[in-house]
Amino acid sequence: MGSKKNLVFSALAILALMGAFLWAIRGTGGYGGETGGTLAGFGWGLIWYWLANGGSGEGQGTASAARPYSSPWVIVALTAGVTFGGFTGYGVYTGWVRGEYCLNSPDLCRPISAWIGYAALFVCGLHWGGNAGVALAWCAPARPLSNRGWAARTGCGIAGAATALGVTYLAPSLFLPFYSEGIYHAPGLKTAVRALDSLHTIAPHVGALIGFTAFEAGRRDWRAVKLISTLALGFAVPFCVGGAWHTLAGSSLQIGWWKNWEMTIGLGGGLALALAFAWFNQPGDEKPPLGPRARTAFASGLHLWLPAFVVMKGCYDGVTKTHGLENSPMSYVFIAMICVTGMGWWRRRRNDRPAWELAPREVLGFIALIVTAGFAVTVPDEWRLENVVLGLLYCLYVGGSVYLLRSRRDRTPIDRNNE
Repeated sequence: MGSKKNLVFSALAILALMGAFLWAIRGTGGYGGETGGTLAGFGWGLIWYWLANGGSGEGQGTASAARPYSSPWVIVALTAGVTFGGFTGYGVYTGWVRGEYCLNSPDLCRPISAWIGYAALFVCGLHWGGNAGVALAWCAPARPLSNRGWAARTGCGIAGAATALGVTYLAPSLFLPFYSEGIYHAPGLKTAVRALDSLHTIAPHVGALIGFTAFEAGRRDWRAVKLISTLALGFAVPFCVGGAWHTLAGSSLQIGWWKNWEMTIGLGGGLALALAFAWFNQPGDEKPPLGPRARTAFASGLHLWLPAFVVMKGCYDGVTKTHGLENSPMSYVFIAMICVTGMGWWRRRRNDRPAWELAPREVLGFIALIVTAGFAVTVPDEWRLENVVLGLLYCLYVGGSVYLLRSRRDRTPIDRNNE
């Protein structure tokens, strides 16, 4: 019993602490949009996988210790799900929570109700976490789907996305303030045009979430519905509540209030993932088997080295941008060669484990790559107060996670064999 409590505590603490770090890096130079989503999702996926397979203290490979969400699919799901959310834009809403609607920021501003901004941020977090939850739920369905079932599931998601997008085109005034004034089609009002673009990118994501969730409810896979809802609300609330940090943007104390908001999102999103792990990933359920195609795919290591390439490329872009260095396209080829070589080495370095399973040290190696990249893009040319504060907080998040990893007493036999 104590082992289970320790695992739950570790899941809560590590996923939350590392989440604050991962989401703070997401949005730093080199990690904007979907690239930053890949970094955060890949990091969370690796941690979840480690907890599900190497942190239970109840053995691995036995029926009693099997967890439904413990296959390598969880790494793919969280990486892809969080990356998917990164294709949307939400920067215009941070001014709305301050009660400012700028037509061409920072100029031509007018008053607006702050609740509209908070509502918009809530919806952003809802689809971001919710669609990540959708992808994670697919890793362990209540009942396997046939090809026809997958076609129906995909159709529901597409129909939801198309419907939501259609509504925004037919009735944009329901979502955009001052729409009747014609400000959203004036080329000179760039911030207003961005708001329209954001609406058209966010709407299909929200619609897809609704469509996919409706499908799972229709087939009565209530565990999937609950998991999706947990991650949707778990991201939506910190997205919304954390928006209050933006009201301090005009403060005389400049310590990076935007980063405080991002760290709040990561902390809350990590807690949501930890709760989902504790509620829906308990041992005793049969672990879904991997088919031969999946085994071959995971044995290739592509699910690890492709996001690793994105992390390394983002690190290179961020460092060169921060320090004003020349960005050479040939460097991307060099990074790709490193990843291809690493993937080949990884495939050959299989001992007595199935080729698709990861040892704890392998998982931690990829996490170390993410952490190193995160600190690399954080180091500025000139240290200011906000840089010092961020650096100290990052050390706290990562150091606390490392401490928890090292201090766990309920390690598995695989842990001990690799020490």
